Amino acid sequence: MANLKTNYEYHVPPGIDEALSLLAAYGTDCKLIAGGTDLVPKIKAGVLRFSHLISLKKLEELTKIHFDPSKGISIGSMVSLRQAEAHQAILKYYPALYQGMHSMANTQVRNRGTIAGNICNAVPSADTAPPLLAYDAIVNIVGKNGKRSVPVNSFFTGVCCTVLEPEELVTDIFIPLPDENTYSIYYKYAVRKALDLAMIGVAVNVTTDEENVVTHARIALGAVAAVPKRALEAEAMIQGKKLTEERILQAAEAASQKDCSPITDLRATADYRRRMVFIHVRNALRKVVETK
Repeated sequence: MANLKTNYEYHVPPGIDEALSLLAAYGTDCKLIAGGTDLVPKIKAGVLRFSHLISLKKLEELTKIHFDPSKGISIGSMVSLRQAEAHQAILKYYPALYQGMHSMANTQVRNRGTIAGNICNAVPSADTAPPLLAYDAIVNIVGKNGKRSVPVNSFFTGVCCTVLEPEELVTDIFIPLPDENTYSIYYKYAVRKALDLAMIGVAVNVTTDEENVVTHARIALGAVAAVPKRALEAEAMIQGKKLTEERILQAAEAASQKDCSPITDLRATADYRRRMVFIHVRNALRKVVETK
């Protein structure tokens, strides 16, 4: 740790209670580290200043994946992206999440990084955020005042900001089991030369009945607003309706024009991002029809 551009005391608590005690003692003057793929570069760059670094590496209760075929899956906050993307239940029931994880960086990074770390970092382009939004995931949190569960739709509050208090940590992420006749997909549009960050991310999770009527619709977007978010206007265009080409185009238009507020930066213009949102929402919904 000597090469990092900060001075801090390094703590490795043996359990959650000890970790919470350290958080309570040091508050905003400490940072938690899981995989470290986001945190360590910031420390090296001198972006962060704190006095205490608390490692979660010995908290084995946070390293498990529990799948209940009648309820859903719980992914511990210390589960690596690589471990999660290789899990058979995720491959079978949560393909959009697999695609989001698999699109990130490279195998070496995914061996270290975690889903919880990805959403706690809370950048708008986080690749696991749109799939988790599309699956109605729940973030389970523990702190000095006990446990609480937060829908991921309410977890993000701003760029690199979440509802987490300084004395809290994420224990796991729970994702309900999708209904039968559900199709989900994640599209990422990125230029790898630009650090592989998503220009836009689109996750779709749609359930239809035998008549191709949508009984459950979730469309989520990344990198086109201050936070990853649901495309509520687009969802309303197809919820309870037959998924025709006309409605697909209406939903794609709503997502690109009403549900997002992209910026222009060195990677893309706002207008280009809107166009990419339209194309990827359209293509994802067409896939739903094609799989019937």
